[in-house]
Amino acid sequence: MYDPGSARALWTDEFAFLSRPGEADIQSDLFYDYRTDVEAYPTWQAWLRKTQPRLLLIWGRYDLSFDLSEPEAYRHDVPGVTVHVLDAGHFALDTAVDDIAGLVRGFVKTPD
Repeated sequence: MYDPGSARALWTDEFAFLSRPGEADIQSDLFYDYRTDVEAYPTWQAWLRKTQPRLLLIWGRYDLSFDLSEPEAYRHDVPGVTVHVLDAGHFALDTAVDDIAGLVRGFVKTPD
């Protein structure tokens, strides 16, 4: 189960990482480049509709960066998408690594 206290403790580690020399510039560049991601969405969505890849989508229920309705929106482009919404935040691997590993293992084992 998601533990906000644990997530806050993880933020201490993240803060230390982000406080390293030069890291603020790197993060700023990444945030600035995100605008090109949004512009590319129609291209990505067209590719998804055309190729219909086998797709596993794992989402954190408490992710404040993305809306909880977004995982189901993938079904518009890839109706066969496998969606799992976990009790996790944006950094789901920090708080739900065992759950995610199990889901990925199961997905990889499952034949098309």
